[in-house]
Amino acid sequence: MCMNRLLTVLLGRIALLTLLVLPVQAQQPLTQRQLNRLVAANIDSIQQKAQFYAAGLDTLTLQFRRNQYVAPNALTNPYYASLLTSTTLYNATLQRTIGRIGRHGERRWMLPSSELVYQVCDASDRYLTMAYTTYPWLVAHQEVDEGTLNVDTQIRESVKPEITLTERFTDDGPDGGVQPQVMPIEDDMDIVVRKPNFWTFKTNFSLMFTQNYVSDNWYKGGESHNALLAATVIEANYNNQRKVTFDNKLEMKLGFQSSHNDKEHKYKTNSDLIRLTNKLGLRASKHWYYTMMLQSWTQFYRGYKSDDPAIYSDFMSPFESLLSMGMDYQMTTKNNRFKVNATFSPMALKLTYVARPSLVGTFGIDEGKHTKWEMGSNVTINYAWEITKNIKWAGRIYYFTDYNKTQVEWENTFNLAINKYLSTRLFLYPRFDDSRRSESGESYFQFNELLSLGLNVNF
Repeated sequence: MCMNRLLTVLLGRIALLTLLVLPVQAQQPLTQRQLNRLVAANIDSIQQKAQFYAAGLDTLTLQFRRNQYVAPNALTNPYYASLLTSTTLYNATLQRTIGRIGRHGERRWMLPSSELVYQVCDASDRYLTMAYTTYPWLVAHQEVDEGTLNVDTQIRESVKPEITLTERFTDDGPDGGVQPQVMPIEDDMDIVVRKPNFWTFKTNFSLMFTQNYVSDNWYKGGESHNALLAATVIEANYNNQRKVTFDNKLEMKLGFQSSHNDKEHKYKTNSDLIRLTNKLGLRASKHWYYTMMLQSWTQFYRGYKSDDPAIYSDFMSPFESLLSMGMDYQMTTKNNRFKVNATFSPMALKLTYVARPSLVGTFGIDEGKHTKWEMGSNVTINYAWEITKNIKWAGRIYYFTDYNKTQVEWENTFNLAINKYLSTRLFLYPRFDDSRRSESGESYFQFNELLSLGLNVNF
């Protein structure tokens, strides 16, 4: 290769030649003015390095020409041609450099090849690695293989920067040195800063309708009726993926049914619930949390019995609230088809309140009083199981005892999806509560069942 031609090429690439001259131990970036001064002061050294570098390339050319290359131009050798092109971060250089050091410190070579190829690659990789680590701002391009993430095309085009802030340096400081100056520009480095969002929100709305008609002369008798049920479940849950969880769930149900044979009421409620659950957890282990939970519930509308004008329940009559402290167990299967959340609280404080004067002294409250406080223990279990693709079972088990009386509830909701928006829902609700006893001393076992068909939408 002609010496004059090689010198012209190398002197034209001032960044690469500066790299070979500057000491490797330099740690601080240089301004353009400082770089120009240093280059001007060491121009003779640069020329000497260029001559030495060119002589080394000529030697490599002669060696390759004798072994396998017959072309007169040294640029036909692909192993060191990367030094003469625009500075690029090559994947092969990084792989060979990292691959040289084995697990126990021994030197390894990733590609089986001749000793001559090893020497050429080893020399060129040293210069490129020094450029990557010491002067990264001289690297102008990045090699992208097929299947490798392309930052320019796959990220920068799809994400719009919310904040653009660039730090520029000027050399017009008070001492003639470098003075940092921060200023926003339109064409920035496409840096996107996003705050993590640890909140998740879910909403389920259902509107179910049931209609039953029985003629007056139906041989088995019976009564025609219509039923309408609206239900909404809203969840707002916080989880910082480290220690703290804060779950909030609001459940609302209100259903009416007609009764032609009831002379006192044209419509009565068949389902009525307002329940708010707030739970704060602090992680103790993988599945266990220290938990404080507050459960509060009441109803929307007045409750009646057939052919009876008396009101048996109303809004805030009763109102029940349970504050408990204990441990919470959370588990989800790998396929996300089964999820359970069980809270065990050895310390629980329960409040029962009745606002309606006519109901004072009911629901286990002493005669003439509106409130009742109870200390005891509580267990609350919520679970959800996707039995098949279109059949889901969600349930809640509630247990509270003040060591004198016991209240147990087991809510079961089976949802049979017809399509994305229509479903059939079966609700089974057994309940045991011995806080209200009959004169004979028998405990009350209660049961509620509802089958409906209608709209079911998730948000």
